[in-house]
Amino acid sequence: MQVFWFKDSKIGHLKQVNALLDELEKDITFKVVPIEDDDIETYEDEALLLDCEETILLIGAGHSTYPKILKLQKRFKKKYKGKLISVAILRPSKNIKSFTIVYAPQHDFNKKKIPDNVITFQGSLASPSYSKPEINKAVIAIGGLSKHYKFDSKILMKQLHYILSMHQHYNFKIFNSRRTPAIVNKKIQRELREYKNIEFIDCQNKFSESLKARLESSILKFVTPDSSNLVFESLSTVGKTYLIQVEHPSYRRWFGAKKIRSSMGELVNSKRVGVVSVISKKSGVNISSITNPSIGLEPMAEIEKVAFSLIKIIKNFS
Repeated sequence: MQVFWFKDSKIGHLKQVNALLDELEKDITFKVVPIEDDDIETYEDEALLLDCEETILLIGAGHSTYPKILKLQKRFKKKYKGKLISVAILRPSKNIKSFTIVYAPQHDFNKKKIPDNVITFQGSLASPSYSKPEINKAVIAIGGLSKHYKFDSKILMKQLHYILSMHQHYNFKIFNSRRTPAIVNKKIQRELREYKNIEFIDCQNKFSESLKARLESSILKFVTPDSSNLVFESLSTVGKTYLIQVEHPSYRRWFGAKKIRSSMGELVNSKRVGVVSVISKKSGVNISSITNPSIGLEPMAEIEKVAFSLIKIIKNFS
């Protein structure tokens, strides 16, 4: 099988497709051709030279990739009749029925009819890890500004102090991201010096332990809720995941009704995650508290469900 992977520049999109291809590779042999630019003529010509007996899989995540997939599908349709599979990861805003199959988060279809060629999954696709974590290790992963959340640096720092003071016997690594505000990075390095059990890892440092590796080795994981990818990557490992409140308590809908907020709210209500929250008292004092998740939860493995479905489709086309 030949896989044409249409890429955009968003790490979250790339991670999800990569995780799916890794899962497929456990059962199917294929060659991947990455397409990373706007000029797809070269890849069109290359694909037209392939053996007609070979199955072609066109896959991508992100709105900029979907028109390219459909363009190649239209051009190849006659030559590769019955051998061409088009896959959209996440929900396209238009032409959704033109794809062979679409895999999209449940929150993308809140109160909307799900088309016959769509299979939904919870949250975000991530490769599960069943490795046993170390009981003295913990991690804090910080996102940043997004359209879904108001990022309050004062509230965040209050939460970090609370987490570290309540877990002094754990060795922490604190990871930032490309979206983390510069002022937060400075505050972490300046205001948390008093804690001897922490190490700050800047995302620009390519030689440090990866966040993925640290999530797998940590028994406790504290993450901000602004990134669905980050939250579900944490939930795909063994251990307890906690969401860190990043907004002022006066903003009452920090797990509100819209997409990502709704998804995070479901995780909280089902006790899949714990919460480090700020409660505003009538006296005007804000008090931090921790609510624990349910115990004994298995790592989430939505990727396995999606891969199983896609393998069935591929075998039917082969």
